[in-house]
Amino acid sequence: YVKSQIPNDLSIQVDDITFQAHKFPLITKCGYISNTELQRSASGNGYHLKLENFPGGAETFETILKFCYGFPVDLNPLNVAALRCASEYLYMTEEFQDGNLISKTDGFITFVVLASWRDTLTVLRSCTSLSPWAENLQIVRRCCDLLAWKACNDSHDIPEDVENNERSLYNGIANLQLDHFMRVVTSVNARRGKPEVIGRLIMKHAENWLPLIDKDMEGIRGYGSGNNELQFSVERERTEGSTLGCQEQKRTIESLVSVLPTQPEAVVPCQFLLRLLKTAIVYSASPALISDLEKRVGMALEDANQQQQEQQQVQGKPGITKLLDNYLAEIAKDPYLPITKFQVLAETLPENAWKCHDGLYRAIDMFL
Repeated sequence: YVKSQIPNDLSIQVDDITFQAHKFPLITKCGYISNTELQRSASGNGYHLKLENFPGGAETFETILKFCYGFPVDLNPLNVAALRCASEYLYMTEEFQDGNLISKTDGFITFVVLASWRDTLTVLRSCTSLSPWAENLQIVRRCCDLLAWKACNDSHDIPEDVENNERSLYNGIANLQLDHFMRVVTSVNARRGKPEVIGRLIMKHAENWLPLIDKDMEGIRGYGSGNNELQFSVERERTEGSTLGCQEQKRTIESLVSVLPTQPEAVVPCQFLLRLLKTAIVYSASPALISDLEKRVGMALEDANQQQQEQQQVQGKPGITKLLDNYLAEIAKDPYLPITKFQVLAETLPENAWKCHDGLYRAIDMFL
């Protein structure tokens, strides 16, 4: 209720809350209410209006109501996107009053929010529940472009930031939900950002959002056929509310692989590619995507082998043999894998490369 000596003559329902207000302060600032033919309320006292699918819900409308009555409104990164969308819904333009809410929120986004990447991240996160309004009003695009520009220009300290600083720009981007994250990465690509930036952002996003599949998975997996169940356990260090369904996990994997850089300077470790491959198999990603990941792993192994040989450090160096052992263990789960292909891969390295054959025996055992 808006308390006044003048009786309330307009009830407005937003979600499950009804606001008792006055028609005049609202029609002088809200084009939508001014141009709507209001229905008489059931009681006969005044008018009733129901706002369907109102962006930001009842909490945002309450703030707008205060604005219409002349009370000061505290704009901040948490509420400005919802207020911008809601003011567009209500058509609060300069036509009805100078300094109306559309221009105020637009100005705040332009001159305050976009001047700070932290505020920009906050606004972008708040847009998740404001679709399609935030998209149509270009709020999402402007935020993503600013973050991409910032990431491209501040990339000199990305390795340390991503690994150690939870409050860094790159951690903030990597924590975004998938659609917004992909928009930022796509914008970084369009700006010809460093492959290292994109690679590390993708790895951090995968660490935050994809499950950790146990190394020792039991059962037989005929990926592509869907005939057999794969027994595995998923570990997540996240709250129950953030758990993604299988389809969402599959979409995440396919999206990340689609923007995964191929340049050597991207510094995407073979271990990470193997993890992506394992997760893609578990969640039944498309055969084309699995094949692409297998090729990437193969190229990473080949590059590692050439570097090792050039440095004459193959003998007694466990790194590359461990990578090959892990890869063989992955593909060994495929019942359609020809033995000739398995044998050719196992013979990729010279015999003296193995200091210990336990991993190779384990892969052969899994294949059998």
